[in-house]
Amino acid sequence: MTSCTANRYLKAAMLTMAVLAAPAHADYASEAAKIRSAPAKDATLYTLQAGVAALAENRQAESSELFDTALASIEGMFANTEGAAKARSLWYEEGAKDYKGEPYERAMAFYYRGLLYLAGGDYENARASFRGGILQDAFAEEQQHRSDFASLMLLEGWANQLNGDKGQAEDAYREVARLRPGFQLPAKDANMLVIAELGGSPRKVGDGIGNHEIVYRKAKRMPERSLRIEIDGKPVAIAQAEDVFYQATTRGGRPVDRLIAGKVAFQNVAGGIGEVAGTLASDLSVWNAASGASSGNALGAVAAVGAIASLVAVNVKPRADVRYWANLPETVHMTALRHDGLPGKIEVALFDEAGQPVAAENVRVHKWIDKRGNVLVWIKTRN
Repeated sequence: MTSCTANRYLKAAMLTMAVLAAPAHADYASEAAKIRSAPAKDATLYTLQAGVAALAENRQAESSELFDTALASIEGMFANTEGAAKARSLWYEEGAKDYKGEPYERAMAFYYRGLLYLAGGDYENARASFRGGILQDAFAEEQQHRSDFASLMLLEGWANQLNGDKGQAEDAYREVARLRPGFQLPAKDANMLVIAELGGSPRKVGDGIGNHEIVYRKAKRMPERSLRIEIDGKPVAIAQAEDVFYQATTRGGRPVDRLIAGKVAFQNVAGGIGEVAGTLASDLSVWNAASGASSGNALGAVAAVGAIASLVAVNVKPRADVRYWANLPETVHMTALRHDGLPGKIEVALFDEAGQPVAAENVRVHKWIDKRGNVLVWIKTRN
């Protein structure tokens, strides 16, 4: 082995060790750098991740701008543009298209933008954002999972309540009660909303022949399933409002899955046509030679059909898009209560599925109070 080759192996090993030793959380600077260096098709994905990272560092202005940019891209999905047409085309592999996310990811984009509006005291835009997330969730095909994003409905109700729209708040809370029986809804005098995001994002993995299917897996080494909160020395009861992993895995026939399934079927049919046409042309040529007939043009046409169909089958790319929003939570927990002013000390303890304590050194806690004295507390265990 030459010294040059040895140096290359050494550098590769050192790089691998550096990657493995990297911190578990992604900061805003590194996520923002990905936007600048990523290909255009991945820009929206990295913009969303940078938006969460900015919020985790209490950079509200940067986070708001990032989510506005990402949502503008998401809402243009079905626009009459070259990029949108490409996204709907049979001829492009899913991972080669502009990233727009699965329904649950798009719903979460509106969720975060709504939280930022709430933190700034803009209740009407917060309500509109949460409704936008509910609409994205409604794109799921299977009826039993349509518009079942209870956390967004709770947040819409909360925004209505703060805005003085009592009737609309009650309508939203009724939907929450239907989807989450027993969940403690906000009291009429509540003015502080506490939101805790636990665990890591659902992971997407390609599966099946040709990787045209999507399989979801839970985040690794993120065992927290519940939490205990104390605010200014007093315990606060908080309950799970959303299971994001469940939302990811119960999409039924997602639009992208239908497209991928259609591509696989189209590819198989086209390939079959090509094979049959090619065989037919070959058989006819033998018959033509034996009978002394002259049908060269017809044989050429049949052979051409076979070649074209085979070419079509080769160019249809059914591989699934396994890109995913990597700093989403696994579960979202919420509670609302009455509190005078901005809370002081907030302590968080985490527990695994068996109720055993889990390390909480990476927990981020932010709190905001608007001009009307309404408070939002946001807790995130992972970034």
